[in-house]
Amino acid sequence: MKEIIIKNISIGDELLIGQVINTNAAWLGEHLSESGFQLDSSLTIGDSEKAILDAFNACMDADLVLVTGGLGPTADDITKPTVCKFFDTELEFFQEAYDNVVALFKRRGFQMSERNRGQAMLPKACEYIPNTYGTAPCMWLEKNGVAFAFMPGVPFEMKGIFTDELLPRIKQRFHAVPYEKRVIMTTGIGESFLADRIKDWEDALPGFLSLAYLPQHGMVRLRLSGRHEDTQLLHATLDDQIDKLTRLIPKYIFAMQDQPIERTVFDLLINKEKTFALAESCTGGNIAHVITLIPGSSKVFKGAAVTYANATKTKVLGVPSEMIEKQGVVSQDVVESMAKGVRNLMDADYGVATTGIAGPSGGTDENPIGTVWIGVASASNVVSKCFNFGKDRENVINRATIAAYEMLRQELIG
Repeated sequence: MKEIIIKNISIGDELLIGQVINTNAAWLGEHLSESGFQLDSSLTIGDSEKAILDAFNACMDADLVLVTGGLGPTADDITKPTVCKFFDTELEFFQEAYDNVVALFKRRGFQMSERNRGQAMLPKACEYIPNTYGTAPCMWLEKNGVAFAFMPGVPFEMKGIFTDELLPRIKQRFHAVPYEKRVIMTTGIGESFLADRIKDWEDALPGFLSLAYLPQHGMVRLRLSGRHEDTQLLHATLDDQIDKLTRLIPKYIFAMQDQPIERTVFDLLINKEKTFALAESCTGGNIAHVITLIPGSSKVFKGAAVTYANATKTKVLGVPSEMIEKQGVVSQDVVESMAKGVRNLMDADYGVATTGIAGPSGGTDENPIGTVWIGVASASNVVSKCFNFGKDRENVINRATIAAYEMLRQELIG
């Protein structure tokens, strides 16, 4: 059976100028894949008749076109008149759409304006699909065998309409090919080095599987996915290939699912019934911030001391002032002293510390911008390592956060 070609058009000047991030396209791609369909392409265009008509014509080789945006009550929402031109129809008053708008305003206790009444004016040739999440209607039209589904651009409205109304319709009309994926989280190795390490394995993957490298601050997410009519074969093949991959790069894997490294560390601490505390300088509390986003983090996290000033490192953590003066605040001795100090201060099983130069100024020949020392202290040991995370301040902080959790993870797994 022929596989369906699905394309997406996102309409809105605000998307092109960066005022609003186009999350709709990503969400549609993800949820179509999970349902056994594949998004062929996604196009973002502005609020102009020419751009919209050109986009519609460019999608006439598809089976289904999912369009978001441009259906609101304001003057810049020109999608419906342009739809009429493309489908050779005209706007007509839809009583059901009007009743939906009236009911929505009544539920929310708002006064309805004449402008909102205009949202019940829809292309005569369309099939009206109710929007129970907002006032902009959903419309279904067809031309030369190509189906167009028009949804509002407001994300929560689009998601609700797609889930409740469009996806069941798509599943009924088009053939889905089962899809499955695996995600492996890695750190401690760059994308290109990782690719070199697993090249032979990747080259030998069956044709129905594909590997994606998704790098971010200090880590690389590997997504192995596949589509196949035989779901048992697909599942078994994915399991087998993941087993081979984990044997190639065991020391770089911190999770076998899509989760941040702090979640992995949290689970390890829970399982081992251990706690940790933080002494942060250049990371400014970011390491503490991400762990406290996890519910129940108080079971493993004792607290943090953001000792930014040198005098605070001495007063709060007990780092000798002469050590700072002699070795420099960005040094192995200082970070190890910080880690031991915060562990003792907060009576934790582990103390983790950072000190460095996040930039964009303050670097020296000995310690250039991006230099970060990270230390981890336990009752029997203290380890430390020097990194350089580049010149972008936010990147330095984020990468140092990940590296700190990775060092703690390594201590926890021995």
